[in-house]
Amino acid sequence: MPQVKGGNKRQGGKSSRSGSSRSAKAPTPARDAVVKLGSIFMGIFFLVAILIAAAAWMGGSISIVETKANQLADGVAKTLGFSVQTIHVVEHLSPEQETRLRNALSVVEGDSMFRANPHELRDRLETVPGFGGIEVHRFWPDQIAIVATPLETSVLLRNDQTGEIVPMNMTGERAADDEPQGEFHLIQGVGALAAYPELHDELQNFPAIETRLRYAERQGERRWDLIMTSGVRVKLPEGMDRYPALAS
Repeated sequence: MPQVKGGNKRQGGKSSRSGSSRSAKAPTPARDAVVKLGSIFMGIFFLVAILIAAAAWMGGSISIVETKANQLADGVAKTLGFSVQTIHVVEHLSPEQETRLRNALSVVEGDSMFRANPHELRDRLETVPGFGGIEVHRFWPDQIAIVATPLETSVLLRNDQTGEIVPMNMTGERAADDEPQGEFHLIQGVGALAAYPELHDELQNFPAIETRLRYAERQGERRWDLIMTSGVRVKLPEGMDRYPALAS
């Protein structure tokens, strides 16, 4: 009786061990996915290594490898239908303004949508002077939309009498129009742009002075000189005394 019992125990233990061994070695979908993913990464790693080695052997540079890789990625994206087909500019812009934005975008039709990162594209457009409220949206699979508001000219600014005249907006940024149409005040001097809004409001009450003003020059970041069309230079006082001086 003990031997039979012991024999059954050994037989059961052996069966249990072999069963657990079989269950431990049995493949699972999660394990297969990890293996496949690891194989893909290893393949990419070796492919990049081969390209770098080939470029070094041929006397080329890493930039050549990067260019070829980007071209390959663009080709794959185009094959799958993920290439840029349309770029919309959502605002009423002049042809020149729209061209400036498109050139700064550095993305053209046919490029991969995966390389058209909206945040990077917006950073590029923000370097273009004359625009505010810039947004870039990527609509899969093949569209990019640009929203940009052109800044209107508020005043003309130059450093001195020999400097370039630049159209500026009240925000302190350059306006979108390179050649603005209309009558705008011309100001110059250090701190002139920041102090101009207050002077502008005051001149609205004195049209006889405003219509005869050739330009206004900021002096020492404290006060203004008004140079009239007659050539007369009116030296305004600083602070609260300026308004009574204009009235007189």
